[in-house]
Amino acid sequence: MRKFEYTYIKYCFNAERMKNLSLNYIKPNHSQESISVLLVGNNPIEMSQVYESLTTLKEKIFKIDTSFSDDDTMKKIASANPNCIIIDDNLGIAPLKHLIEKINLLGKEALSITLLKTKNSQEVLYGVQEYLMKESLTPDRIYFSLVNALRFRKTQKYLKIKYYAGKKRLKRMFI
Repeated sequence: MRKFEYTYIKYCFNAERMKNLSLNYIKPNHSQESISVLLVGNNPIEMSQVYESLTTLKEKIFKIDTSFSDDDTMKKIASANPNCIIIDDNLGIAPLKHLIEKINLLGKEALSITLLKTKNSQEVLYGVQEYLMKESLTPDRIYFSLVNALRFRKTQKYLKIKYYAGKKRLKRMFI
């Protein structure tokens, strides 16, 4: 083993450096990733509470828009280009499913959907990356939920790409 390799290995496994590492110490850096949010709902009072919670996170969330109808939502997605959407479940089950389906049909891979729920039931599963209960809303929970939804969406995109790449490779083997 050369001296350079030995020094590098010794540096990498230095006990002094390793003892300070913990899960609490290693925090993801989200400052590179700017979050813009679109709030969708039909109850202005509840949406204003969520909006106020989001405004306390000025340094983490750079843009917040609101929408109260399906058409307005689709226009704001096209114009403002948010990467997170928070939808209130007070819209009703059928309109909610229809709206989520329309959003997913846009084909925007970087768009994550978080659903604000009144009760803990599973009416809507497809197309939603994260759920938040309204009773326990805090600015930090909202932020971590949005970050989690973005991570989940990126993981879905990555797995989809790898799946189709593997499928093509497998096809080439048998042709």
